Amino acid sequence: MKNLLTFLLLFASITAISQDKIIKKNSEIINCKVTEIAADEVKYYYSENSKLVFGIDKALVEKIEFATGEVIEIEDNTFKNPEYYANQGKRALKINFLSPLFGTTEFAYEQSIKSGKSWETALGIVGLGNDIADINPRGVYGKFAYKFIKSPDFYMNRMHYSHILKGAYFAPEIAVRIMSYDKNRWNDYNYYSSSVQKPTIEREDNFSVALMLKIGKQWIFDDVFLIDIYTGIGYGFGGDDYEGLPYGFIVAPNEFPIAMTSGIKIGWVFGK
Repeated sequence: MKNLLTFLLLFASITAISQDKIIKKNSEIINCKVTEIAADEVKYYYSENSKLVFGIDKALVEKIEFATGEVIEIEDNTFKNPEYYANQGKRALKINFLSPLFGTTEFAYEQSIKSGKSWETALGIVGLGNDIADINPRGVYGKFAYKFIKSPDFYMNRMHYSHILKGAYFAPEIAVRIMSYDKNRWNDYNYYSSSVQKPTIEREDNFSVALMLKIGKQWIFDDVFLIDIYTGIGYGFGGDDYEGLPYGFIVAPNEFPIAMTSGIKIGWVFGK
């Protein structure tokens, strides 16, 4: 009798050791034998009754540890699966389509980090465009943004982005501008004299920094052409008493340090 009890305990121990483990996202562990990993669920049975098969939603499972030592991680959702985007361009060169109307020419480069995230940097040449204020502006500015592309409000099986760079997004952005421009100086004699006088023109330097939060949407056509429309608002420093220098971004006078930006970019997608 003692030997039989020892045998049963040993058999139960071996059976427990040879079982698979389904580890749920809430850390609960199911000791069982996994029979199938389907598209929507994981099927399993308990060793006590192999005829009764259960199923658990894959969305509830973190990973499966098999008795053989193999471990399978269950992907959170298909948005993160890079295989869906293997043949898509993950880089883009852009130009700010309307920036020459406001006195600058801006070029940008965007690169995907992974699904749902990318970074973008831009370089603008101040003065390469229409001089709307007749102040002869000269300078450069740079921008850096980290983009978070929005996923749907609800999830369905096997959903993914139609393009890895496409969609509505939110992006913190930092911008720096160094420039100079002509500024009219009026002295008391110029102002009160009855004769026609001209102001003294002096060259003014300006250094501005802005930290903004942008929202926008980017469309990709045939994995080649893109359109990016955005707007943003935040804090800005280095504003001038001139009515907002509209070169790359606008910074208000320091008494009210607000900064704004907006634009329409077009570009070319490449780099699979």
